[in-house]
Amino acid sequence: MQKYRNIILLALLCGVVFSASCIMLLNIAVPILPALLSFFLLPGALPVALLTKSGEFGPPLTVLGANSLVYSGVAYILISMRSRNIGTARIRPVTIRLALPTLVLLCSTCVPTLNPLWPRGMSELATQEAQLQAALPLGTELTQVRSVLRSKGIRFGEEIRPSEAVLRERDGRRLTAVAGDQILSARFQTGATVFPCGYKMEVFLLFGGDDKLKDRYIHRLRVCP
Repeated sequence: MQKYRNIILLALLCGVVFSASCIMLLNIAVPILPALLSFFLLPGALPVALLTKSGEFGPPLTVLGANSLVYSGVAYILISMRSRNIGTARIRPVTIRLALPTLVLLCSTCVPTLNPLWPRGMSELATQEAQLQAALPLGTELTQVRSVLRSKGIRFGEEIRPSEAVLRERDGRRLTAVAGDQILSARFQTGATVFPCGYKMEVFLLFGGDDKLKDRYIHRLRVCP
């Protein structure tokens, strides 16, 4: 009985170490590596996403816990197959040596700046979005809008529509330009991320014949690999 308790404990430690290592290695910017590690995190992430009804990976610590359980089960099977002729005296020292690295990895995943699964920059993104909308109210002159965008370091393009067109349709919001409307548009990367996706800011500004802002679309855009 004692032997099986030790096997269960060792399997739990192995599951946590493997899951936490996959998460922390996502910080390494190496081609293909994030995709490979994401694949190993899916066994826990998918059930969490279904339960939380989220299109994202889900809460980081919940994903860690779910994957730890999955891989602990795998580790238990593998250890049990290899330990039939191994006594408790040989399993216990391995468990003790693995305890400290497991604790270090577990604590590291609880630090948002170290764990890439934690959302980053989302409050700053909301602030940036609100500030842009406040700085560009309807009725603003075209020259003033150009000055505001340049002061914020936003590169934008300009065009005059030759015909009617739907510029953006999203979340029940439709932005339509008619012939002769002048359009200022921009799309730029932000620092906000919710693994595995990042966020860009989309800006569409519509001006009528009087060169005043008559409609606008300023919202974040989720971009996933």
